[in-house]
Amino acid sequence: MEKTKGTVTQLVNVRLDKPTVRAKRAPALPVGTVVEISHAIRGEMYKEVGIWYVLTNQTFVWSGAINASSEVPFIEKKLIVTADDIGVVDDIDMGAKVALRYGRINSIAVFVNRPKDADGAYLKGWYDFLRNYERIGDSRKLYDTTHVGLHFTITSGEPVSTGDVSNLLNGKYFRKYTDFDTDYEREAFIDQIKAELDAQYEKFKAVFKRKPDHLTSHHDILTFNKPLFRHMQEWSQKNDVPLRTHRFLPASKRFWYDTLVITDIDLPSIDKMNQWEEEFGSKVEGAQHTIVDHYGPLPPFAVINYLSQVKKKQGKLQEWLFDFLVSKDHTREIVIHLLKTTLRRQRDLVRHYKDLDKSYPGVNIKHFDGRVAEYLSLEKGSPWKSDPSLALSPVVVRKA
Repeated sequence: MEKTKGTVTQLVNVRLDKPTVRAKRAPALPVGTVVEISHAIRGEMYKEVGIWYVLTNQTFVWSGAINASSEVPFIEKKLIVTADDIGVVDDIDMGAKVALRYGRINSIAVFVNRPKDADGAYLKGWYDFLRNYERIGDSRKLYDTTHVGLHFTITSGEPVSTGDVSNLLNGKYFRKYTDFDTDYEREAFIDQIKAELDAQYEKFKAVFKRKPDHLTSHHDILTFNKPLFRHMQEWSQKNDVPLRTHRFLPASKRFWYDTLVITDIDLPSIDKMNQWEEEFGSKVEGAQHTIVDHYGPLPPFAVINYLSQVKKKQGKLQEWLFDFLVSKDHTREIVIHLLKTTLRRQRDLVRHYKDLDKSYPGVNIKHFDGRVAEYLSLEKGSPWKSDPSLALSPVVVRKA
């Protein structure tokens, strides 16, 4: 690990959790103390200096009090906060729109196969919203500050493709992700998945007038075998669309998949997918690390106490953000699942959204109380809004 020596030039406090003068303190460093510096990041402005050093012991020191022996690498921390599963459930979409306006998120992942929206009229409403509104306190339109991604699915709702994708269907709907098996490695299946991906991609571009800013797959289905993994990598590079890293899958979710849900195949490990990526020579742009597991209880458990759930989420979020600051990663992503509603009990939510099981199978309504908790957590506090060391990642609009 690269490190730089530094000498303390004036008595200075060490900060434990973030690069601000109001953060928790460790014992002060006297003049002449030698420290080891990992890298520099942006922090609170103090005496006209807003650069802080991250020491190798994972603490923060204001750079104005340190004389470094050589140039310290500066890392601009950029954060992508993505609301997942947009475009199908009105209350999910409303939660995302509010969060975008208030600067709580800067990214959405969009389904393009909403029921009874073959012409994309509903999704065009999203396009109009992004073109006509801006984040509060920002003069730029949301269209220019929001990462708008394609959330490709072959495990929820109906296909977009007008061609033959019958291998992927159970009746008129996509097979559930719990039906995933080794058939999906067969050429006939792969060809139909490719056709469906192309159809969803073209519909996205027609609606939003640009390429997706990123590509993800519902239930992470395209990372579950080698042919699909390879196609996703190649598609991303060919179309110049960043792909969410396969390394994000949290251990808790992976355990759920491996032991209780997808039992017909042996899912590849992260190490195995790393080997595939190296074998393919992939160079896929995107976040260096993603978190999706700090929100929502594991199914089938319901949220009983929202106050304690939100407190727990906030604590995990702070831990993750600290880990980001002390790491040498430039960009990380948080994936959240929002739902804005006055309903709280799981059974009331299931009853209210019961028709979704028939019109759009593949989005589990038993998890909607977790979505409510996620929304309340963001509403309570989005640390990146006031933290000078974290900047919501800017968008490079990709023309269609």
